[in-house]
Amino acid sequence: MDGWIWEDEDDGLRVTGARSASWDTGFALQALATVPETDRVRDALRRGADFLLGEQIRTSFERFREACRADPKGGWCFAGGWHGWPVSDCTAEAVLGLVAVHGDNADSSVLGEAAGFMLRSQNPDGGFGSYEARRSAVGLEFLNPAEMFGESMTEHSFVECTASCVAALAACRDRFPEIGHRLAVADSIARGALWLRRNQAADGSWRGVWGVQYIYGTLFGIRGLVSDRAGPGDPALRAACRWLLERQRQDGGWGEHHSGCLSGRYVPHRESQIIQTAWALIALLEAGETDWAAISRGAGFLLDTQEADGTWPKQDMAGVFFRTALLDYALYRQYFPLHALGLYEQRRRKRLGLVDN
Repeated sequence: MDGWIWEDEDDGLRVTGARSASWDTGFALQALATVPETDRVRDALRRGADFLLGEQIRTSFERFREACRADPKGGWCFAGGWHGWPVSDCTAEAVLGLVAVHGDNADSSVLGEAAGFMLRSQNPDGGFGSYEARRSAVGLEFLNPAEMFGESMTEHSFVECTASCVAALAACRDRFPEIGHRLAVADSIARGALWLRRNQAADGSWRGVWGVQYIYGTLFGIRGLVSDRAGPGDPALRAACRWLLERQRQDGGWGEHHSGCLSGRYVPHRESQIIQTAWALIALLEAGETDWAAISRGAGFLLDTQEADGTWPKQDMAGVFFRTALLDYALYRQYFPLHALGLYEQRRRKRLGLVDN
């Protein structure tokens, strides 16, 4: 039990809701790939990629159909292969992590199997479910017996899952055209991007499900459309960037309070949040936002709040589960700020006409 329940003087008693090794590793590799390579970074990238390769489910479980399960072959789980229940966006972020490390030298058979699993998670409306495609023809939330969890009775199309899968499928298509031709991923990418456009709010934002909440969802909405080759002048991207810029705080950061998850609306936090600032910066930079002053102020907030040992302090929880259960992803406050600052430095050097060796 020591691996799941523990206690200390700083934070008291804690319970691990789930392991997140594959999920964290995929994002960490993408973050590390944005910074200049050193021996330590190269070693971390290699070891992280090797870990992910060992956690992919490479074979179908016996009698998965009799158990009313989707074929898990090719997927990655939130935790590791031992968990046995792969997820569409966990698979997508693992693929993006491997591509960030290996580029054109990635194993095409690994990516092909992963693409096949993601495609099996796509819904008729073009969006992507989490563990599988939606099976219910009608909503069953009125049967929900839980007093805590909302929107938990059936699969849905989620902005995070859709955007991650669109990005990963696009990476497979671009790096390995034979995967795209064999699995016809172009149509799936287009349908996923169209779902993102249709589900963007009138103010330019997207409501996320697995993070708090509109800043998180808008990050993924932007990433999905950019992966579908939307340019900086795309109206949907401009509306999303405008929504983010309007919510930047005086200190340069962004902050959204988790209470809005219950009401389904954006609720500003009383103070800027490091993780959400990183999300907003990544979104703006990937969308090609031209307001360099706002971007620089956001990067300045992250630099000012970083501790001497390179870490960032703990703040409010940024993860959420079925609208109500807040989750503390300890590594979010490490690799998301790193990713944001890595992208910022790349853009800064490009603006100055500097070329990395």
